[in-house]
Amino acid sequence: MNDFKVPPTVIYDLTTVGDAYVELRAEDTTLPEAKDFERRIAGSAALIGIYYSMLGGKVNCIASVGADALGTYVQNILRQYKVNATSMQFSRDHPTTLLFSARQGRIVQSTFYRLADWQLHNTKDHVTLAQSSHIVHGSGFCLWKHPGRHSIFEILRLSKKYESMTVLQPSYEPSIWRNRNDAQTTIKKTLQFADIITPTIDDAEHLFGKASREDHLKNYHEMGAKTVIMTMGKQGALVSDGSKVVRVPAVEMEVVDPAGVHDAWHAGLYYAMNNGKPLANATYFANAVAAYVLGQQGSLVPLPAPGEITQSLLDKAFEDV
Repeated sequence: MNDFKVPPTVIYDLTTVGDAYVELRAEDTTLPEAKDFERRIAGSAALIGIYYSMLGGKVNCIASVGADALGTYVQNILRQYKVNATSMQFSRDHPTTLLFSARQGRIVQSTFYRLADWQLHNTKDHVTLAQSSHIVHGSGFCLWKHPGRHSIFEILRLSKKYESMTVLQPSYEPSIWRNRNDAQTTIKKTLQFADIITPTIDDAEHLFGKASREDHLKNYHEMGAKTVIMTMGKQGALVSDGSKVVRVPAVEMEVVDPAGVHDAWHAGLYYAMNNGKPLANATYFANAVAAYVLGQQGSLVPLPAPGEITQSLLDKAFEDV
């Protein structure tokens, strides 16, 4: 793809690139015994975009779904929440990706049918939209296979060329991406075009094996990561630039439903960053948004205004976070 000589005008706060699909969720049962399923929109690119829009930002989502009724459902939900979905791709050869899941207590069983999500082919329009954004988020979920792998790589590369802030979510799940060496090589290649990476502690353990948090951060930096924000659930998050590590505390909340929490966390991080917060402060606000979602039922929890979240959970105005 040809590079642009003149960067486009910035019109979006955020562009998310990666996965958008449908989850069929059953409650209070196991997956083999489930009979009734609730349909939900899922995927990091979709949910981060929706949560960011809820917070009041302008966001664009780039993803691939099937040219079918479920693909139309995904696009309609994005539009309902004022996420720009004009750049969605509709595959005629691959149906919309599906996730079947069932929750019984805190035990969640899930089975993926990876179909259209990895069929993302980047275009000049995609790159223009991404370069028109302050922040570009790339989902590691679609790095497992071409053409999605190449598309995320290229969109991040060309976005960084014109000084968009680029973020890679280097998710790695062995049951989906079974070749760890391939995963490490691909993530290493891609993160050279990411200003920030946002792994969970589980991602790190899956990718590198059991180790200390400090070793996980070191491993990511040795792969070429510039800034790492590693989330650790109740233990908060670590923000590392390779020489200094800042621990950001979690915001306490009783766990009701963990679905979509990490996506809400990303939306909070980007909203705070786009509103001038230093990275540690932005991470603290992201922790508060995640806690708010964690304490409610459902994978798509309506968010109040940012100031209401900080006032109720942190006892301070958003400006003071």
